Amino acid sequence: MTTQRHQATAHIQNTPEAVLGFIADVRNRTRYLPSLKSLTDIQGGPVGAGTTWKWKFAILGTDFEGAARSLKYEPGKLYSFQTEGGLVSAWTYHVEPEGNGTKLTIDVEYTIPDQLVARLPSPQMLETMKKEEGDRAINNLKTLLEK
Repeated sequence: MTTQRHQATAHIQNTPEAVLGFIADVRNRTRYLPSLKSLTDIQGGPVGAGTTWKWKFAILGTDFEGAARSLKYEPGKLYSFQTEGGLVSAWTYHVEPEGNGTKLTIDVEYTIPDQLVARLPSPQMLETMKKEEGDRAINNLKTLLEK
């Protein structure tokens, strides 16, 4: 298995509490993550540590599914969750005040399943694809959250 990391940052014209509150609400994920196809079976509050759900994600034309759990939620500061099953990943969102808005930093670490390793593009193309996916998610968040 191959482990990858990606980081994306953005300035969003809204408060840290509003930005992170939206992100931490599991029900909003399909609205801004382009490759996330569905979320089901949400258990616990939609926001907060301990919430669990099932997901379906598409990468390089292959669908994967599994379960996830929210690990930490500090309103206006930090949110993290992890996935297991078809894709193993750890996501951390940090927010902090920046000027008249919020600096958002998203860190993702994930393991590429063996069945995808042979289909991976060149390292340069993979970096481009990760950046484009991150940019789409950031642009979606900006559209949904900016005042």
